[in-house]
Amino acid sequence: MSSRAPVCAWGVACVFVFAGAVGAQERTASDVIEAIVREGPRAAAIRADVEVVRREQLARLPRPNPGVIYSREGAGFTEFFQLEQPLPAFGLRGALQRAGAAASAAADAERDVRLWDLRIDATRAVERWRWAQSRVEATALDTQAVSRLVDILRVREREGEGSRFDRLRGEQELAELTQAGVAATVDLADARGAVEALLPVGMTVTRLTDVPREPAGVPETGALVARARAARPELRALQSRLERSVLEADAARRARRPAPVLTGGLKRADNEGARERGGVFGLNLTVPLFDAGSREAARWTAEGARISAERAAIEHEIRADILRAAEALRLRQRALTAAGDDAVASELVATAEVAYREGEIGIVALLDAVRTASRARLRDLERRMDVRLAEIALERAVGEGLRP
Repeated sequence: MSSRAPVCAWGVACVFVFAGAVGAQERTASDVIEAIVREGPRAAAIRADVEVVRREQLARLPRPNPGVIYSREGAGFTEFFQLEQPLPAFGLRGALQRAGAAASAAADAERDVRLWDLRIDATRAVERWRWAQSRVEATALDTQAVSRLVDILRVREREGEGSRFDRLRGEQELAELTQAGVAATVDLADARGAVEALLPVGMTVTRLTDVPREPAGVPETGALVARARAARPELRALQSRLERSVLEADAARRARRPAPVLTGGLKRADNEGARERGGVFGLNLTVPLFDAGSREAARWTAEGARISAERAAIEHEIRADILRAAEALRLRQRALTAAGDDAVASELVATAEVAYREGEIGIVALLDAVRTASRARLRDLERRMDVRLAEIALERAVGEGLRP
């Protein structure tokens, strides 16, 4: 009974992890990733930032409000009632509109940067979930196989055909596999929890249904760099910010040009005992004597120079990232190809079982073959996971997926 207790404990853990298998909400990895990027809470917060920038730029465009002036002089009688209206001149409002459009375009590109980073994070998290799920399933199969073997050993011991040592050695192997299964189940729960934190509110996914795709080929490095220059949203954001710096410098100069203010109204005054009325009209102009906008324009010009330098640095980093990620992916793919599949491991177990039944090897050799095959399958899963993570790293560097 004690030897079956770990199996029961792991079974209970698996039940909790895969709770809701009947009527469970199963999704493909791509569906989960798209849901995170389209409707997840982090995606909603990222998109909300763009609206803030748009509203900030629109707040710079309202026309100036008119003013009302009333004044009265007590030496004699003179009374004024006037309206004044500042007039935007010299194309200032149009310059602000163009600068605002560039700022909004930069915000859109920066939103795409953050959404792409979110997609990469979500893809990594989903792939880790898928790997943990495969690991639990592989460990469960190994545990079931050893459990059946232990049942056979118990029967053989009772019938006098097997030894106590064989049964104890099998039960020890079963206990170790059970412990490995519990650890794998815990890792699966952690991986699924990381994905659930990114999912839209109210959406529940209990299991990933699709199988991993075969590794994608690695295109030539020059082609990847060209794709990155066209696809990376960081470069589009910097280009829009550079255009904004030029437009903001122009708007800063226009804002300091003479700003006309029209004034008009009514006047009442005493004139030789009679109270007369008349109109008043005036024009005020600010004189850009001390501030012609050159300082603010110079600040935006310096910002443009900084952006140009940052763009050159990012382009250099992109090329280095692509070279490093592409080489890592090629090495991972070669290691996966060189390792082959797990057919050899399965053949090893089948051969060992035949040899054990025929008395050519003992239980230790049989369990060693089972353990070797189990480790080979887990290493194959790890290699495939390493290849997929290397693909994701290269996609992050390029700015788009490697597959069409």
